[in-house]
Amino acid sequence: MSEAEKNTSHDARAITISAFFSILLFSLVVSLPGILINEIVETFSLDGADEGLMGTMLSLGFMVSLFVVLSIQGRAQKITVLILASAAQAAMLLFIGLSPTFFLFCIACALLGFSGGFIDTFSNSSIVDARKDKSTKYLGILHGLFGIGCLSSPLIYILVQRYIDWRGAHIALAIASILVMLLMCLLSRGLGKTSGKKAEREHLFSKKDLLSFFRVRRNVALAFAGFFSMLTISCIMVWIVRYMTLQHNAADLGVLSVSVYWACSTINRFFLAHITRRAPLLFFSLGALLSAACILIGVFSGSPVVLCFMLGVFGLCSGHFVPVLVTQCAKGYEGRTTFTTSIVMFIMCSGRIVAPVTIAFVSTQISLTLGMMLPVAAALAGAIFGWLALVAGKNLEKNPKTLP
Repeated sequence: MSEAEKNTSHDARAITISAFFSILLFSLVVSLPGILINEIVETFSLDGADEGLMGTMLSLGFMVSLFVVLSIQGRAQKITVLILASAAQAAMLLFIGLSPTFFLFCIACALLGFSGGFIDTFSNSSIVDARKDKSTKYLGILHGLFGIGCLSSPLIYILVQRYIDWRGAHIALAIASILVMLLMCLLSRGLGKTSGKKAEREHLFSKKDLLSFFRVRRNVALAFAGFFSMLTISCIMVWIVRYMTLQHNAADLGVLSVSVYWACSTINRFFLAHITRRAPLLFFSLGALLSAACILIGVFSGSPVVLCFMLGVFGLCSGHFVPVLVTQCAKGYEGRTTFTTSIVMFIMCSGRIVAPVTIAFVSTQISLTLGMMLPVAAALAGAIFGWLALVAGKNLEKNPKTLP
């Protein structure tokens, strides 16, 4: 191996490790609203819609960040952005932990989501840049770590809640963010000139990029596939505890279902990535079809235990959705992965925002069962658009000049 190849390999490892630690910590941060909501509601004496405002403000800040991400594409080294975003995340976590009023708390939540958008986007795009043809494998690991964080965060807090309250939990994560930032600073010192120039060579974003991206049929299909797949997952994650409580009087099984889903989704991302890599969009569509079947069987079984089990199978069928979408959207756009990743994240965030209010409205105003059919319909739509993206991609391979 030549000296240049050694440097490139070292740079790839450093960037990969930085992305892994960033996303693992980010997963712990985004899990906080669901875990700490009862304590926060009690502290600020919240009522009505205010009770869900923490999650909404996080998502809002996340969406806003994606517009800013595009403006700095190609103007900054990605690991530098990750370091600065981790520093901002630490500051906002600390501010949330010390917030004296709910208004300041909400502002800090929005800014926390804003920093999270940079971490999520640049972690993904850095992996795509650093690992190239092997990016699907490493993205699977990246999102597997995200699943581990979401799975373990409730367990961690159960163990430490005797010693710290919700404010202490935020301050502890702020300290962890600082440690991750310092780790990335050490890793970035060893980066060679190759990776240093990579950020500079990345294409600068312009409005024409957005228009040309959506002129490609494959990309439009991928966008809809991303929206409906995230709508499917988000509907289940935000409503399953409530559904289990109202339909089966089994709130504990509802909480367990969330953990079961993340455990199985993580298994998918770690151990099935090499299978889905062979035909990513085919397995995406197949996974979406099976996801719809899992939810249908679980709901109409009439048993909370069966539903909990089927949500585990749902996790096995859907865990690869995000890595596949990130990789496929970046295909043919080398040098513009920040742009494509931002589009994917924006579309999926749209699904996360729409899901809670939609399924809650349908379930409360019409029926619980019909509400649970919303993720079924979304999964079927995701399967259709995944298949359309596959067909459009084959046509694109025959005529690659249609790519901008």
